[in-house]
Amino acid sequence: MPTTTIYNRGAVVLLPFPFSDQSSAKIRPAVLVSARYPSDDLLVVALTSMGDALRPGEFAIQSWREAGLIHPSFAKRAVATVSSHLVRRQLGQLREADLKKLDAAVRLWFGL
Repeated sequence: MPTTTIYNRGAVVLLPFPFSDQSSAKIRPAVLVSARYPSDDLLVVALTSMGDALRPGEFAIQSWREAGLIHPSFAKRAVATVSSHLVRRQLGQLREADLKKLDAAVRLWFGL
C-alpha cells in the first residue's frame, strides 16, 4: 500500500535506523536526503547526540531545536535507504544553513 505522507528533503524523522552490519535497528532521528516519487524509499542520514569523535563530513546541527530535536545533535556518516512506511513521525525540518552542510557532507561521502 503506497504511503500518503510526502516528506521533503531536510525533514527530520524518527525511524528504526539499521546498524551497518544489518543485525538490528535502533529507533533514532534521521534527516531525509532524498525521496524520489512514486517510490516509497527514502535516503536518510542518521542523527546522533554523541559528537565526540566526528569523522570527515559529520557536522553539528546548528538549529537543532527548530529541527524538532531535544538535544544538540550531529549528522553521522551513516546513510541508509528505508521504506517511508518505517517513519514513526516527523520531528521537524532542517534550516537552510544545515541543509547546505548536509549537501556538502553527502558530496564528500559519495565523492561527488
